[in-house]
Amino acid sequence: MGPYKRLKRMEPEENYRQKVVFTKSVLTLVLKTFAVCSGQWLLPWYYAITCPTLIIWRIITYWQAQFQYFCLDFCYFGNLIITLILWFNPSSPELCSLLFSIANGMLYLGAFSFRNSLVFHSVDKMTSTYIHTVPLLLSFGIRWHPEETSRYWHASFPTNPIEPSLQWNVFFPFLVLVTHSALYTLLVNVILQPEENIVTSFRYLKAKKSIKKVFGPNPPYIVFIAVNWTLCIVFSSLTLVFYKYYYAHVLGICVLLWYITWNGAGYYFDVFKMSMIRPKPEENAANKEE
Repeated sequence: MGPYKRLKRMEPEENYRQKVVFTKSVLTLVLKTFAVCSGQWLLPWYYAITCPTLIIWRIITYWQAQFQYFCLDFCYFGNLIITLILWFNPSSPELCSLLFSIANGMLYLGAFSFRNSLVFHSVDKMTSTYIHTVPLLLSFGIRWHPEETSRYWHASFPTNPIEPSLQWNVFFPFLVLVTHSALYTLLVNVILQPEENIVTSFRYLKAKKSIKKVFGPNPPYIVFIAVNWTLCIVFSSLTLVFYKYYYAHVLGICVLLWYITWNGAGYYFDVFKMSMIRPKPEENAANKEE
């Protein structure tokens, strides 16, 4: 059976759902482009409405697929911290600096660690991309366009932000990560202790070939924690440059957008294309019978 016939045989409901998701994803991308470039006032409202909606959807679907432990990762914890700052004290220059470093540090790194990709018809992949990239865009608006970003928000963002500092750009983001690591270890490794068939971030990452090449076939959990903390310090230090220099921040955003776009292109032209061309086992059996 050829790829076109295989496409036609897709479930009509699934085909329609993917078209809807694709359309929404593209239109949302246009909306975010407008928000970043011209209508920055949209950024906090867009994030405040869509973030809890998508994360609740992610928890429900991941729980059904037994991936629920991914929802305890730092990416979700970081988005929770950003949400609390956004709602309860967005006028604090220090907390906005912390928000900036979380968004441009560990969340920025997470997009690379989990190979985020723009696959417009996949709710799952677009949600993962959202979690790591939209806080970055929000921080761009707050840092460089505070007056426009807070125009219709319930409070004003600081128009005189503090200078880049090791305290708020490196130390406190690191403290947030250490706090999460302690809570995560206590909850997952001590209290819940998931069965071997349940996937966690640690099990997912240590199964990757690149990780095995560097740390061996079965790296211990403490290595995962140590690498995480080290990368936090490195990428939080990088935010000092992003926070101080406008064009450095723009370049950092462009690098991330290039990366997730390239991964999306790889999915459509490699993974998706080959899945349509390569005959399935049941189709091979049917062809032999004919």
